[in-house]
Amino acid sequence: MTVLAGPVRAGRGVPAPLHYAFHTLRLTLKNRGYVIFSIATPLILYVVFSQIFGGTADGGIDWSAVYMVSMAAYGSLGGAMSGGAQLAVERRSGWFRQLSVTGLQPRSFLLAKAAVVMVVTLPALVLNFAAGLVVGGVRAPLGDWVAGLLLLWVSLVPLAVLGLVVGLWVKAETVQPLNTLLLLVLSLLGGLWFPAQLMPDGMRIAAELTPSFWLAALGRWPFTAEAFPWHGVAVLAGWTIVLTVLGALGYRRAAATSKR
Repeated sequence: MTVLAGPVRAGRGVPAPLHYAFHTLRLTLKNRGYVIFSIATPLILYVVFSQIFGGTADGGIDWSAVYMVSMAAYGSLGGAMSGGAQLAVERRSGWFRQLSVTGLQPRSFLLAKAAVVMVVTLPALVLNFAAGLVVGGVRAPLGDWVAGLLLLWVSLVPLAVLGLVVGLWVKAETVQPLNTLLLLVLSLLGGLWFPAQLMPDGMRIAAELTPSFWLAALGRWPFTAEAFPWHGVAVLAGWTIVLTVLGALGYRRAAATSKR
């Protein structure tokens, strides 16, 4: 995202983090190219994959549901990772110097930015699930649909923070190439392009340490008969804690080194 931040004026009675979140959301939604791309790409990929590999295979696996979740995860992952691009522009413009004067705390800053990313990625998830119902023929109880959508959405939190960490620590001209590389690696290890069961043992062990693997696994859980992956919840929580600390440190560094 390349939308420059404008002046922030805190509304009367509105907490600074909430006001900043609304301000950032408004600027983000103005970037129509980013919003449309983050929604259209996973939707198109799902329609293609579901038509090629859809149907129920041996063992009762509904591959249309599997690819529905995988493409929803892939699209939302790309949208979440792109959140750092705007930060790189803000760092270079001297915006962080203004933020430091307002007294906005690093934790509040990260929460506001991550909340905006989560809001922007939600339409991609909803539309992919709608395509699964209409195009892919996925059938499941309403509770499973709601659970799958919410699990996917909540599991995006560490990946949204990861995108912000990249934007805070990496030079502006390097953010986009690094985001692309991370998206490819996380999509591959996350089993978003092909079933993780096809991975070699060593690769699968590494994959189960990544947040993208559990992003998809948790989203698919309501549509399968597998046990709930509590181990995945622990992995996602660990990534969230570590990345939040890195993000807070990165915010302090960016505010200290931002141009006047």
